[in-house]
Amino acid sequence: MASASGDRPRTAVPDKEPNVNGFDTSVAHPARIWDYWLGGKDNYAADRAFLASVVHHLVTGLGIRQFLDIGTGLPAASNTHEVAREAAPESRVVYVDNDRCKSSCAHDRG
Repeated sequence: MASASGDRPRTAVPDKEPNVNGFDTSVAHPARIWDYWLGGKDNYAADRAFLASVVHHLVTGLGIRQFLDIGTGLPAASNTHEVAREAAPESRVVYVDNDRCKSSCAHDRG
């Protein structure tokens, strides 16, 4: 998924192997989703699409326009506000993290 904020491109594990070491790479996995959010390379298309599909469904399918993202971490591509506002520009997101470094970095990115 391309980032509207100009984040560095990621080199992810190719999706050519649907079953790697006994794992189904066509299904999102929490550890690989986290790896993607942190800018890692050990993730697959299903993992990369997880955030976008969930937020998109919440916005378009359920009409949710307000989000609270707890434990935000460092800003990455396809943040909650980017995905939500793509579907509904009036969406609002509050990011919360108890690490001042993360909060400061997120604030600087707007």
